[in-house]
Amino acid sequence: MSGIFDSVNTHTMRRTLTTLILTAFTLAAIAQPSTDKTAAWYNRALKTGDLAKLTYFFSQMPKGGDLHHHYSGAVYLESYLDWIKERNMRISSITYKPVNKGTRAAITVDSLRKNNTLYRNLMSLWSTADFENHYHDEVAPDQHFFNTFGYFGPISDNYKAGLAEIKKRALQENVQYVETMLSGVRIPIPSQKHNAALYQHQQEQSTAGLDAIFDQIKNSINEAAVVKAVNTYKAQLKEARAGIDDEQFTMRYQTYTTRNNDPTTVFASLYASFRLCAAERSMVAVNFVGPENGVVAMKDYWLHMQMFRYMKALPEFSKVHVALHAGELALGMVKPEDMGYHIHDALLTAGAERIGHGVDLPYEGHAAEILRYMAAHGKAIEINLVSNEFILGVKDGRHPIRMYYDAHVPMVIATDDAGVSRSSLTEQYVLLASRYGFSYREIKELVFNSIEYSFMSHAMKCSHKAVLRERFAAFEHDMAYMP
Repeated sequence: MSGIFDSVNTHTMRRTLTTLILTAFTLAAIAQPSTDKTAAWYNRALKTGDLAKLTYFFSQMPKGGDLHHHYSGAVYLESYLDWIKERNMRISSITYKPVNKGTRAAITVDSLRKNNTLYRNLMSLWSTADFENHYHDEVAPDQHFFNTFGYFGPISDNYKAGLAEIKKRALQENVQYVETMLSGVRIPIPSQKHNAALYQHQQEQSTAGLDAIFDQIKNSINEAAVVKAVNTYKAQLKEARAGIDDEQFTMRYQTYTTRNNDPTTVFASLYASFRLCAAERSMVAVNFVGPENGVVAMKDYWLHMQMFRYMKALPEFSKVHVALHAGELALGMVKPEDMGYHIHDALLTAGAERIGHGVDLPYEGHAAEILRYMAAHGKAIEINLVSNEFILGVKDGRHPIRMYYDAHVPMVIATDDAGVSRSSLTEQYVLLASRYGFSYREIKELVFNSIEYSFMSHAMKCSHKAVLRERFAAFEHDMAYMP
């Protein structure tokens, strides 16, 4: 774990690894009868469709890591209300947003909690709770989902408390590693004078001379401001993550850029994000966030992928990992022809090492090529069943999960935004089993994928996998005695 590998010399590291691996292999040989009994118990629950038993099974099962995880969307409403109270802020009974004391129509958190109508209204706006249980005449599910971030976003910067909550919940769910998207890097945005030329390249999808424009924007960025922003971010992260990593648990972080801004703003923010990852060991990847069907996101998609390509080609950023939301689209959200290239371009142009969602795969013009490429090059797909169902309306046989798995694409199961969805990693696995009939052997494979395809160092992956084997041996021993 990080507690070991951050502090000991190479000889001790190798000795520890060897001991863990030998122990794991010994336990695996002894535990085979327990493994068979566990698989049989799981098969009975699966065959009878007993969701209660499946929920128990997956709540107890070691789940490795959660690799597609948004920090602010993972914190639950109840915690956000505690933070508002601690800051002596209020809730607007009109907008249901956090406001300062003295604001018109503002009430205390205690008053809100005593008023069931107001509390339920707030719950319905800050999360997706009960969305399907009553009539709505306002916004569509995808818009409702992304709107939630506008409510708790301004108070989500209580990182120390938030990371501690995420760790506590992960341990309760038998999760040993989380890779969370924390926040972007804020820097002054340079002159917008290059936007017109960039829009022209986007319209023509021409790369001729494009990198020269990128060079000009890069050279116009205030380097001193970037260094200051990166150092400030690093200091805040160091304080927030103190005590998070230990022998039971490790957390690593992604930073991101928002995709629905003008090209210069996206480029400059992306540059700062790459600078942060290059400078901070615990910051392991750059991502892209925001509705993929947004007007700007759709119009500038080609250009955005070219920006990632450019960043990855810079020598100082060559080792920075990239994970991208791509293919988080469903028929009707955009024109059919606009669903035919997002995953392809994220992988083959931007150089993404993992893809988040990838739900529009059946509409991609190069679907077979994509699957072969991902399988051959170890590019993992992050599957988020709960959010795919709510945001996109994609579930059951409409989801391409079996297309990926049957093509031998590395696959990991993740939560996305468990606080907004009021869900858990356990629930993701229940849906995986009950809807798609994955065997126990296949599910264990996916759990180990969540370590293998993380952005941890090779040594840390080996350590985590050895610990995971031990945890599965203990789990299977207990399940062997379940009636």
